[in-house]
Amino acid sequence: MVDTDRGGFFRKFKLPVLRLYILKEILSPFLVALSFFTMIYMAVAIQKMIGLFVGKGIDFFRLLDYMGYVFGNTLPMTIPMACLMSGIMAAGRLSGDSEITAMRASGVSFPFIYSNFLIFGFVTTLIVAYLNFYLGPENTRKMKEFDNWIATYNPLLAIQPGQFSGDKTQDLFAEKGRTMYSGGVDSNGNLSKVQIREWQISASGTDYIVLNNLMVPMGGSRVLQIINANEGLLVEKKNAKGEYEKSIRLKKGFVIEWNPETESINITNFMNGEMDYNVPSKKEVKTLGINVKPDTFSLPMLLEIRAAIESEGLEKIPGLEMLNEMGMSIKGVDGLAQIVEKLKFEILMGAQSGGGQDDLTQKFAIFSQLSELLNESKKTLTAFNIEVHKRFATPLSCQIFFFLSFPLGLVVKRSGKGMSFTLAVVFLLVYYLFFIFGTGISYKANVPDWLGPWSANIVISAISGYIMMTRTDAKLPESIRRHLGFYFRFRNWWETKFEAVKNRFPRKK
Repeated sequence: MVDTDRGGFFRKFKLPVLRLYILKEILSPFLVALSFFTMIYMAVAIQKMIGLFVGKGIDFFRLLDYMGYVFGNTLPMTIPMACLMSGIMAAGRLSGDSEITAMRASGVSFPFIYSNFLIFGFVTTLIVAYLNFYLGPENTRKMKEFDNWIATYNPLLAIQPGQFSGDKTQDLFAEKGRTMYSGGVDSNGNLSKVQIREWQISASGTDYIVLNNLMVPMGGSRVLQIINANEGLLVEKKNAKGEYEKSIRLKKGFVIEWNPETESINITNFMNGEMDYNVPSKKEVKTLGINVKPDTFSLPMLLEIRAAIESEGLEKIPGLEMLNEMGMSIKGVDGLAQIVEKLKFEILMGAQSGGGQDDLTQKFAIFSQLSELLNESKKTLTAFNIEVHKRFATPLSCQIFFFLSFPLGLVVKRSGKGMSFTLAVVFLLVYYLFFIFGTGISYKANVPDWLGPWSANIVISAISGYIMMTRTDAKLPESIRRHLGFYFRFRNWWETKFEAVKNRFPRKK
């Protein structure tokens, strides 16, 4: 018994030696390129983490969890890069050492050699598809939960120096809102140049909105309190209930308070003292708005929510369950648009007939909320459609990059690894320029949702096909060549004219 006879039943599944050799030739540069690109992305993430979290008392293992989420979200971006790099380097090495020539001279067909690159690309496509469909959204969701936990654990970490942070939007029926400004936060968590503003929205006021010559009262708002301090520090202490709560200990400042009852201003000076400002805890409230991010859902859930927004029912969307409590069932964007138009017509008719002011105000409030929900639903539906296309376009880019890398590697030949790296960077730049720019354009109203995510793949596929047809002996099927006959006739005519012009200028010896 010789060695090739060993293996029993599994011997039939053993890869041919030549195929295994080519796959190993691709695997080595793939792992190197994947490590290189992943380390670059992770280095940027680690630098950001050091600036935000290190020295703030956060548990080290929580930081490791966060790094795991970042790593999981990085792989779908770096694997396609590694595919292009490894394919060019492997094909260039095999061609440069004349191994492909030796294989062809031994009777090995061009499709057999090329199929190994496509097999490797198919495997990486499946890996990236799994990451995009399931693991990536889970990592994104956990990263957002980590950010929310940070805001609860240490609210100062959420402060961006030089910017106001706090209640960006006022919740429905909420009476107060707060914003906070800081000039900066040092490594010990000390704030500088702190200003905290507390404002109030009331039903009574002089603010109006004019709709078709109808003045609708919208209430008013006023700043109730401004706290200004030169220094601040987050502290934790027990309240009257014996529970620990977080406060900001402010020093060297003053407080300006507006008393709505007496319409007077009170000023408290603590330039030579300090005061504690209790950080209000965020309570979960139900609002009539879509608060879903498409990048946090797995593919099945993504398709389900998209169908709910499109036609099945807005009340099925996470965050809009209160529509069920209100007894409303809205059949997607079109159904919501019909309700908004109906309310608009009722408001106009009521204004012309001199209806009750309170009834008009209430209807206009509902009309404003549903109009905002309609605009938000359209934007969210577009975002979900684009996300669905991105989930499929990104994995397929791995296959396209291997389709491109083999003919590029043959072109490089003995130019060296430097040329391989340069070509890979150029095509990656072209790909991501089309991908990012196209995705941004897809959010416009008159642009198809699929155009942006797929534009990069279409461009790279066209370049790949051209290089394959012109730089290798690969031929298109005869049926396709007949449909593209005009192209081949034009190419032959152009080459003939070019040769004729070139022959008029003989080279000097």
